[in-house]
Amino acid sequence: MSLSLDLVPYGGWAKAIRMRRDGWELVAPLEIGPRILRFGPIDGSNVLFENKEQMGKTASKEWMIYGGHRLWTAPENDQCYALDNDRVSFELLPEKGCRLTGEKNERFGWQKSIEILWNPDGLVQIEHRLMNSTAKTLPVSPWCLTVLNQGGVALIPQPAYVPHPIDLPKGTKFSMDDYLPNRNLTLWKYTDLADSRIHLGRNLWTLSQKKNTKAFKIGFRHTEGWIGYQLGDLFFAKWIFHEKEATYPDRGCNTELFTNGDILEIESLAPEKPVSANSHSIHSEWWHIAKVKFPPTDESAILKHITALPRPT
Repeated sequence: MSLSLDLVPYGGWAKAIRMRRDGWELVAPLEIGPRILRFGPIDGSNVLFENKEQMGKTASKEWMIYGGHRLWTAPENDQCYALDNDRVSFELLPEKGCRLTGEKNERFGWQKSIEILWNPDGLVQIEHRLMNSTAKTLPVSPWCLTVLNQGGVALIPQPAYVPHPIDLPKGTKFSMDDYLPNRNLTLWKYTDLADSRIHLGRNLWTLSQKKNTKAFKIGFRHTEGWIGYQLGDLFFAKWIFHEKEATYPDRGCNTELFTNGDILEIESLAPEKPVSANSHSIHSEWWHIAKVKFPPTDESAILKHITALPRPT
């Protein structure tokens, strides 16, 4: 089915861009942002979280989470909470998608845009652009947060397990690299690894969103490419790339997960590189959504599902 793009009212806002393809839809309001607030089956559930108390509001003098997917700046400081409560401009990209551009932030000197390209194979490419139109370098980099709906489970694949050389049968060949670390884990002051929501398995880590819980966050150097979120029969996959030689924020994190009693966020971070004067930084993610029949505890079915999906290039 070809891609359709329409201007529609949504969530109390008069104008939003709605993209539809093969029974699925993505919606981004045009009176705040740039943000994506809906991704799911037509007339079905939304895999993204929406803050019902903030829907339809504009021109607020306070930062609003709204929900959905947004572009922030790393490291986390007052720049992150710059207001995005005013209208965005948009450009239709026929048969491909659209580009949403927020207003220039005069205080911090940057401007944000999100380009959404929905490919025929079902992959949605989200290109985030952090633009610097000033004559000075800006010490920030793109940080992209997808705020997901309540009640789901995040699925984080791990590199293949390799035994320590001392545990191998005598005479087994091994690489000296097998002595070296291949993962890291960054923790925050409020991270409690005894929390029942997190499970660190051999092949998959899982993090569950549960109501009436406190904040929890982990970050890591993620090299396996994708992270999933299963919400009932909806399976959302997000591809996050890692540049081997790059330096990343938050002690080397290209991926972070945050949850509390309301939401679960899957966050990707660009390499830690300032935005040069009169230039821009680009950071891309790729999304896919599907209906599945397996539970989030069926590890083999999850990995089989991911293997069958189209891959970003």
